[in-house]
Amino acid sequence: MRFTFRRRIITAIGAAAAITATSATVLAPAATARPSYYDPELTPCGYLFRTPLDPPRHGTSVYWSPFGTAGIVCYDNGTGLADYYQRDPSGAWHDMNELARGQFFYSVFATGIPNGAHWR
Repeated sequence: MRFTFRRRIITAIGAAAAITATSATVLAPAATARPSYYDPELTPCGYLFRTPLDPPRHGTSVYWSPFGTAGIVCYDNGTGLADYYQRDPSGAWHDMNELARGQFFYSVFATGIPNGAHWR
């Protein structure tokens, strides 16, 4: 009884190892055939925003920032979701957080995310 049980376990482990080895060799060419392409881009887009003191303009959101709407960029990382960042006068990037619909707020903490992107 014990011999049969051990034999079944050894057979199951061997089968699992064989399947893993086979699937790794089958999937390896497919994995190398699809290149991983990550190329984030920055574009100026300060025209999409206005300060709270500016008169309303169609298609713009309000941006609450001590630096106004200068230095705002759209960050495209290929996901299709818009990310906005603002560069402060000292050169640090800050995330723009939308806390209410059409109301963006300046993040106090600096980030380095846009540093790896190139300008379009």
